[in-house]
Order: sequence, then structure tokens, then C-alpha cells
Amino acid sequence: MIDSRPRSRARALALLFLPLALAGCGTSGSSQSGTGGSFTFLTVDLFSLSGATPVSSVNSFLDDNATSTVVCVTLRNNLKNPGVTAPTTLDNVIIRTYTVSITRLDGGPPPGPFTFNTAFLVPAGVISGTPPAATGNTARVAIILVPAQAKNEPPLRPFPKLPLNATAEVIFKGENARGETLEARGAITLTFLVEAKDTAAAC
Repeated sequence: MIDSRPRSRARALALLFLPLALAGCGTSGSSQSGTGGSFTFLTVDLFSLSGATPVSSVNSFLDDNATSTVVCVTLRNNLKNPGVTAPTTLDNVIIRTYTVSITRLDGGPPPGPFTFNTAFLVPAGVISGTPPAATGNTARVAIILVPAQAKNEPPLRPFPKLPLNATAEVIFKGENARGETLEARGAITLTFLVEAKDTAAAC
């Protein structure tokens, strides 16, 4: 009999690293849990402007210098143990901060990084159905990628050579009700332009 376990483990590892590869390509990515033996881990499901349709890139218009560049993000609270059928409020996660780090593809100096204080809940949800599946375990919020103030300061003012392509990596940090720290990260392509206004994100 052929042992299929090595092949299964390889498949599992490929699925584990796929979100991180996507994060490097300008899409949403996943996290690892923080310290301790937490029962859950967080992932960034998607970025969007409508709250539902995923986007892999957004524009930031530098002459719209009174408006921050904003995007919607969806985070998911995942149980580590698939055998758990009754997550509790102890598994809820409060996100306390998020940090946006921008990398210019031309190698020039980027704005930021920008760290924002926040407080929103990513619930553990409930497990139901056959086969069992989690529901009610996501949170969708608006986050700032480029603050309006940054559009009025170097290195974005005076304007660099445009269009300017960049990657914005966002790291979310929080804790569950047990006091354990968790984090999630994702990345999205960012293009700096002029002669238009930033799209308002409807989360």
C-alpha cells in the first residue's frame, strides 16, 4: 500500500503558504497568531471599495490633498482546532492598532509608516451545519492607507514622477479575551496619480 501522508502534508503546506504568496503580489494575505497557545488565528480575507467585491489595487490622488485614501478590509477569526464546535466569547478578538507600510516600486523614499489606534471586534462566530462551518466570524471596516496630511508633505509633495506604483502592507494587531496577542497582515497595490478624486469606500 502506498503511504499518501507525505503527499497530504505537502498539499497542506502549499495551502498554508499560498496566502503569504498572494500578499506579496498585492492582494490580501493571512497572518500567524501572536504569542501563547491561542485557540484562534486571524486572516485578512480581502480588500474592497464596496465592502464585497475584492480589489487588488487602489488609486491615491495626490491633488485631492484634503482626502485620505481609504479602503475596506475584511478580517476573519479562524479556529485552530477544526474539532471545536462551540467557540466562546473568549475567542473574540479586539483589534487595537493597524500599521500601513508603503514600499515604492521605483525604490524611492516612501511616506510613512502610519500607525492608527482603533478598536473593533472580530467575533469567533458559531459552528453549525453539515459539514460544520463557521459563520458570523468576520469583521469589515474602513482603514486609511494614505492620510490626507501625507499628501501635503515630502516625499509626496512636491509630486514625485507619476504614476507612482507602490505596495501597501497592513498589519493588524489585537488580543483575544484571554489576553493573548494576535496579528494579521495583508497587502494591496497602491498607485499614486493626479487629476481626480479618491474613491470613497462604502464599507
